Amino acid sequence: MQKLLVAGIDSVVGANLAAELAGRFHVVGLSFSEPISIADCSTATCPVQDAESVNGWIASERPDWVVLCGPAAHSSWCLNGSGDPGNDAIEAVRHWARAAESAGCEFTLVSSDGVFRGPWMFHDEASERFCDSGSARTIRAIEVEATDLCRATLIVRTNVFGWSPSMTTPGFVEPIIQSLEAGETRVLDCIRHATPILANDLAEILEQAFHQQLRGVYHAPGAERTNPFAFARHLAERFGHSDVLLDADDWRTRGGRAFGDGETSLRSTNIRQALGIAPPMLGEGIDRLYEQMLNGYRERFEAAQTLVHEKVA
Repeated sequence: MQKLLVAGIDSVVGANLAAELAGRFHVVGLSFSEPISIADCSTATCPVQDAESVNGWIASERPDWVVLCGPAAHSSWCLNGSGDPGNDAIEAVRHWARAAESAGCEFTLVSSDGVFRGPWMFHDEASERFCDSGSARTIRAIEVEATDLCRATLIVRTNVFGWSPSMTTPGFVEPIIQSLEAGETRVLDCIRHATPILANDLAEILEQAFHQQLRGVYHAPGAERTNPFAFARHLAERFGHSDVLLDADDWRTRGGRAFGDGETSLRSTNIRQALGIAPPMLGEGIDRLYEQMLNGYRERFEAAQTLVHEKVA
C-alpha cells in the first residue's frame, strides 16, 4: 500500500482528505495547531515553520505522496477578513517543497479560488484577473515557490466545504447548520460567487491526479456556481430546516472589497480532460454531507488526548 502524508489535517480539506483515503493509502496526518485524531490514520503535530521537523517527517516516513493543506487550502468563504498569512506561509511551503523534492515524491499543494476576482464569471488556469488583496498575493507567491522548488508539484485551486475535524475551528458549514438548528436568522452574502466542492469529492479527484502523476496548475471545482446565501438555502432544505429564515446580505452598499469577495468561480475543463471526470453537482455534495452526519463519519474525527511523539531529523 502506498503512503500518503497529509500536512494540515487541522483544516477541513486536510482532515477529510485523510479520512477519505485512509482505506486506500497508509495515511500519516500532521496538524499545525491542535492535536487531531482521525480513525485509521497515524496522526501527530508538526510545527509548520520548523524546517527540521518537516525534513524529519518526510525522511522517516518516506511517503509516495505529500499533500500540503496550508492557509491557501481554507475556503475563501471562510478566510474573508482573516488576514494575510504573509511571509511565514511562503517560508513554510519552501520547507515542504524542498523536502518533497529531496525525497522524490509527488507533491500536491491545495490552493484557493480566492486568487481571482471578477468581472469574468468563470476563471480557467490561464486567467490573469487576479484579486489584489494581500492574501491573494501571498497565495500566488506560495504557488510559485512550490513549482520552483519541487519538480513533481501539482497545484489544485478549489473552494472546499465539509465537516471540520475540530469544533474549536469550525469551517463554513457548521455555523450555518447551528443557526438552522437553533432557529436563528442568519444573514449571508448573496454577491460573491464560487464553485464549491465537498472535500471528499476533491479527495477522489486528487487521488486520480496522483495516480496519473498530474503536474502543474489545475482547477478542481464543483459543477455549480453559487453564493453563500444560496448555498445555505440548499443546506436548510436538505437538513430539514427550510422554515428557518435566511437573509441575503448585499455588501456592495457598504463599499470595500476583501479576499474572496468577488467572482471566484472556476472552470473545470482542464481537469475533466486530463482525468476523464465530471465535477459533482452541488446537491450531490450536500447530500453526501448530510449522510455523513447520520452514518458515523463525523465520529472519525476527534481532538486527540494522546498522540505519537513528534519526529525531528
